Amino acid sequence: MSEHDDNPYHLPLPSAQPLIASFGAALMLVGLVPDSRLWRMTTISMGAIILTIGVWLWVSDAVEEYRDLPDE
Repeated sequence: MSEHDDNPYHLPLPSAQPLIASFGAALMLVGLVPDSRLWRMTTISMGAIILTIGVWLWVSDAVEEYRDLPDE
């Protein structure tokens, strides 16, 4: 055991979900640039779907990790 094992703070494990969510948000912003209405709506919609999935996975992982914490 190291001296840092007694730390009362919990840090979440690294994950890819923030990158997925930020990619979706960036794709939504890129969708504002094109001149074609069909391309704009497609890009914004795809970005919104990716953002929603990324946030959903991120929150579900956080809730699962929180439930696995030992009770004190």
